[in-house]
Amino acid sequence: MNITYKLTLNEYQEAVNFHYKSGKRPLFIAVFLGMATFMMLAGTDFSNTQQVINNILITFFALAFYLLFTRMVTAYQAKKVYTKSPILSNEVSLRISGKGIRHDKKAGGNTMPWETFSKYKENDKYYLIYTNPHQFNVIPKRVMNEAQEEELEGYLKKYL
Repeated sequence: MNITYKLTLNEYQEAVNFHYKSGKRPLFIAVFLGMATFMMLAGTDFSNTQQVINNILITFFALAFYLLFTRMVTAYQAKKVYTKSPILSNEVSLRISGKGIRHDKKAGGNTMPWETFSKYKENDKYYLIYTNPHQFNVIPKRVMNEAQEEELEGYLKKYL
């Protein structure tokens, strides 16, 4: 099966967000939320209404800032990686077979056997195929027809 596509910056950023949503980041956010709530409850004199309101507002804005900051940093880092990587911003041709995934010959690619990959994730738009916990290849579903998607899923389920 041959697939040719060019990944846009927006698609790459969506794939990175999908990677983080299904990773450990939600756990870190939950721990931060729990710690912030505990600190607010432990340091609040509940007989003083003004202090209760101030602590609730401080906790809310700290959490909002943390969530916004991590989202902005993720988008910035994804954009930086995309613009610096010639592989991500150029057209890619993949040949997927039982031997593995072969990148375009013009880009100097070679066949990466299935043993190179550790796992995969998919959503309604992308397949993320991981070479290690922090590096993945993005294959958009928009470039494949239904038969190609079934074939790719068969390889992924068989080898990963």
